[in-house]
Amino acid sequence: MKNLYVTLFTAALLFGCGGGGDDGGSTSAASPEASPEASPAAPEVSDSVSGAAPVTVSKFEDLVIPDNYDLITTYDMPIKIDLNTSEPMSLSVYCDYNVADDGTLTPIASSRIISGQIENGDFNGVIAATSSVKSLLIEAWYQDTTKAPFQTVVNADVNGVTISN
Repeated sequence: MKNLYVTLFTAALLFGCGGGGDDGGSTSAASPEASPEASPAAPEVSDSVSGAAPVTVSKFEDLVIPDNYDLITTYDMPIKIDLNTSEPMSLSVYCDYNVADDGTLTPIASSRIISGQIENGDFNGVIAATSSVKSLLIEAWYQDTTKAPFQTVVNADVNGVTISN
């Protein structure tokens, strides 16, 4: 019984691994008429059981990337804040938040992009943004908790965000 389990396990490994990678070599003899530059057509694989249409299988080497394709997924977005205050404030910028029925904005803590201090109402910074960032929630709190915090939502812009009051 133990030998049966070992044999089944070994067979499963062999079938699951698929026999290893292709080093580009060929086990069949090339015909003399074949050109060295000619590449064989991609094989078609079809599911004969379900009758599904054949699927063309491509190799990584067949991938074509245009010369002007940019792999960079982030861009620098300047943020400039100029609030009419001389009091120190705490700043947080979020890329995700919830809006309650009464219009109250609640940031999602894990989406905070940047936090820091605002001195004399001025802040200048740059964040790394992606195309998925559509808007930002900007919050600034006074040290005096009796004063209402500054809170606004702005559209993300590649050219930057400027806020003043």
